[in-house]
Amino acid sequence: MKREQFLVQPEVEAFIAWLQEHLPTFTFNLRFKASNAVPGGLSEDVQGFEQLIKHYRWNASWRDTHQNAVDSQTWAQTQRSLGQLREWLASAVRAGDEEQALQACLQVLRWGGVSGAVLFLNRLAANGKLTAYLREMAGLMALDGDNDLDELNDSSVQRFDAGLTKIHALLDTSGSPIYDSRVGAAMGMLYSLFRQQWAGGGKPLLVFPSGRARGSQLRNPGDFINGLTAPQFSSISYPAWARSQVRLGWMVRALLERTGWFAEHGTLPARCHVFEASLFILGYDLRCFGVAPKAAVNDEQDEQGDEPGSTGWVPTGHTFNHVINDYLEYRRQGGEPDDAPFIDWLSTHRPISRSTAKSYCFAFSMQEFALFDCSLEALERIAAGGRDGLCAVRGSEVLEPFTLGDERHHVCLVDVLITGRAYQRETSVDARVASIVNAGHAGKPGSAKTLMAVGRNVGKHFGLLDDDHLPTPLFEQFFRDCDLDA
Repeated sequence: MKREQFLVQPEVEAFIAWLQEHLPTFTFNLRFKASNAVPGGLSEDVQGFEQLIKHYRWNASWRDTHQNAVDSQTWAQTQRSLGQLREWLASAVRAGDEEQALQACLQVLRWGGVSGAVLFLNRLAANGKLTAYLREMAGLMALDGDNDLDELNDSSVQRFDAGLTKIHALLDTSGSPIYDSRVGAAMGMLYSLFRQQWAGGGKPLLVFPSGRARGSQLRNPGDFINGLTAPQFSSISYPAWARSQVRLGWMVRALLERTGWFAEHGTLPARCHVFEASLFILGYDLRCFGVAPKAAVNDEQDEQGDEPGSTGWVPTGHTFNHVINDYLEYRRQGGEPDDAPFIDWLSTHRPISRSTAKSYCFAFSMQEFALFDCSLEALERIAAGGRDGLCAVRGSEVLEPFTLGDERHHVCLVDVLITGRAYQRETSVDARVASIVNAGHAGKPGSAKTLMAVGRNVGKHFGLLDDDHLPTPLFEQFFRDCDLDA
């Protein structure tokens, strides 16, 4: 489907008209907890969508080509910061400079507080394919061209996640939005409210995927009374996420072409990014819309991982040190770096069912260590463990301190942090379990034990925990800036 075909659909036209009418009338109750991203927190009641940008907060830092820190927090500062990043990335891609393009991409991820795409980007650059891939994707994702959504498919979209959406948006010149969990959540909530009022009826035409926050914030419209449940990023394909970004960009451009909103910010692409940043503010916690959550929203987990709506850090149980060595053996035998064939191999070569094999691959996902993006050389280092293995799985020769992002990612490493602190504070199993449950990291004692089992296994493998499961000096160095309460 092309842009004009998409926009002329009656429900899409009606939704854009509804946004034009209602966004200026909303009052948004912004309540941000104090965190590294929002020092001091935020508590403001804002009338009208255009006023939101005054309250944009994202405390971030990255390093330029001279290793100077570029810091930002407000929207004006962020615009300047991203302008520098955009120029660095675009010039490197134009020149076909693989190393500079890689470094620019890695700094985009650093600004965004995400790291899941590091191994993927390193692999492309090492094979001399990064700039060509980014140029190809830029053509497929442009908002003002004749491109077709169907061209974003399994053949063209090799990967898509919270980091790559930022890279593709910065490289684009037509106003393509960064489509992360916050932006998806805000649009999903607006669409849910529209559908409650629209007389057209029928099955909803649009979907706005989203992801879970790492804290107690709600980012799924389905958590609210009469809300439409949003697909989660973990359950959709890479092309589906990319297509969601393009569809959103088409709608935002169409809406802004009808209005004078954000005119003071300049060109249409610049105004599109202000609109996206305003959605980012709203998506922090959908309670800001003043709609009552369902009573069933809670933080209970089962022993196999978090239930929908949970806010904890309970993983799917697995023994990382065993599975990573199984995967190394599989790759050495010439196995494809993909989940389905490895799961088949694992269930054939080990006395486990296919469903168990699938659960053992929890740490392989793009939200965790992205191990299917590893080269064999990196995989050997990761399987060997220790500090060097940790550097390899983080995609860097210099070990950067771990950063707690805005979304519920890197559960395995967070479990190491939770487990290490629990062993520091408490001397008995029951006391550790109680402290984890009371902190909200798990809903039940069994879930807390699953969390600690994974935390101990991953922590010892990378030298973050010692034989008594206590933090090592490497643990303190790696997690030095982490505060789970922030």
